[in-house]
Amino acid sequence: MNTERNTGQRDMFKKRDRFPIKTAGKRVLASILFPAVFLMGCSFTPSAPKEEPVSIRVACSAGDLKWKSGMEDAAEKFMEQNKDIKVDIYFVPEVKNQTYAERLKVLAAQKEFYDIVELRETGTLVQAGLLAPMPQEVSSLVVNPRFYDGVCYGVPRYTTTLGIIYNRDIFDEMGLSVPETYDEFLNICEKLKTARYDALALGAADIWHMKFWGNYLFRNYIATEDGEVQMTKENLVEMLTDFRYLADKGYINSHYRGILDSQTAQALSSGQAAMVYTGPWMLSQIENLNPQIRLGFFFLPGRDGTTYAMDDSNVEWGISAATAGDQAKMEAAVKFLQFFYSEDVYETILELMNADSVTVRTVRMPDTRNQRIMKAAYERGPVHTKLLVEDANSPDGFIAYYDQVLISALWGDKPVSSLASSLLKRWEEP
Repeated sequence: MNTERNTGQRDMFKKRDRFPIKTAGKRVLASILFPAVFLMGCSFTPSAPKEEPVSIRVACSAGDLKWKSGMEDAAEKFMEQNKDIKVDIYFVPEVKNQTYAERLKVLAAQKEFYDIVELRETGTLVQAGLLAPMPQEVSSLVVNPRFYDGVCYGVPRYTTTLGIIYNRDIFDEMGLSVPETYDEFLNICEKLKTARYDALALGAADIWHMKFWGNYLFRNYIATEDGEVQMTKENLVEMLTDFRYLADKGYINSHYRGILDSQTAQALSSGQAAMVYTGPWMLSQIENLNPQIRLGFFFLPGRDGTTYAMDDSNVEWGISAATAGDQAKMEAAVKFLQFFYSEDVYETILELMNADSVTVRTVRMPDTRNQRIMKAAYERGPVHTKLLVEDANSPDGFIAYYDQVLISALWGDKPVSSLASSLLKRWEEP
């Protein structure tokens, strides 16, 4: 047995002698091989590929600088908290003599209608099949989601109103006060014109600006107290005659035909114009141009003695039907809209736009100068109404045509009766 063991040992040593390795070399080789073998066991485990962020686009109107900055800030904050989602804010370009709703239809024709879209005339977009039903996770956040045939397709951004912003410094200097009747309003316009002020600024170069006056005229001449629409030749002639009177008397100067909506803020801030019919979001724009100016706001009385405060929540958020086919995008869109209405984010938007909340949750706004201006206007007891042109089931394209007719009523050559007939004909088109 010993002989066999010794023979085996000799054979083993003979094999070692074929590949001689020095002791020091063994240590070096071991120091190299051991970590390598260890790492091989770890590094060859396949790692999951890094997922690309989900990218969504939010299409917004571009007419208001405050709104643009507010949306850009909201998108940045959202992406800071949601690294897996990229938000591209797309501001729909302004096009002369084209409404925002018409520009959305152009986007749709170009296959550019996605993902979250700021809406006007939502009903026509629903009929065109461009919108997805709004998920309950979003619609449940607001008090009055918009339903069409029993399905929610839009949620309002916020509620705002329309009325006249006026320069209190000019009013005080001339001993003028807020008018209680429409005739008092006309007397104020006459006194301002005599003192060489532009009584009323107007941004007629932006056709969408005309919807401010358009809604006032519609509510006071066409809509009835019980919410019916009486679009008659007689009513239209009376409405357009009274509106043309403002230009005929020089209360709205003809140079405002070429003025943009944003330029009306400059007209007020410089003291060139004393009043402008618009929304409360314009207060801060004027104040930014002239921090020393003192402004006020009033709801313009109607001919019949009723003063309406229009509660406008017709600007809505919608989600593209194309987006609904992509689950990841749809989930990202829902998440962004939830963020938009979330605490602090939504309050910032409301403060920027001097608007009122539409959320189910209670929103507490800071006591700002512009909030006090609006509070004073509401304390005069106007009648709240939600019936605007957008709510009247108007035919497709009617609102844009209506806005054009109002410009023609101010400065065009056609008789008022002719304009009224064309407007009535357009209203009655199927």
